[in-house]
Amino acid sequence: MDGKKIAPRFRGYEFTGRLPAAVRATHAKYPLSPLDRLLNDLQGNGLLMIHDEGLSRLCGERLREIRANALAQAAAAWEAESALRCVMKLKVASSWLEIPIGRTVRDHVFHLHEECLRWRHLAEHAALYLTHPRHASICARGWSDESRAKGELPL
Repeated sequence: MDGKKIAPRFRGYEFTGRLPAAVRATHAKYPLSPLDRLLNDLQGNGLLMIHDEGLSRLCGERLREIRANALAQAAAAWEAESALRCVMKLKVASSWLEIPIGRTVRDHVFHLHEECLRWRHLAEHAALYLTHPRHASICARGWSDESRAKGELPL
């Protein structure tokens, strides 16, 4: 490498705290799941803040705890998803996916997969803010400005 720093990336976008304006229209379905919405709401994030900017204002100790717990949740979701996939493979010959409970189980597997990914992303973002304090400071400032503008923080 030639000594230049490379901006961290997430889902193909440079780590700037927000999706580029040209791309926002293609992400109309974000957040993708109830877990996305919950984590964004708990952090006070806007809909298109995909880097968990609410984490950027937290101290290193808290970020390490969030990262560890998010990784544990991701592992639990992955294990449950894997177990259900094994059950589905064993029972697929009996056409059980044609009955309502089979479709419910299949949908739950997909939901667990989404949860696993979202917990992993939360852990990655916590690690990113922990290892890039300058970026965390920039994002925290933007997060604070947006929260004040929405009336969520006192002036």
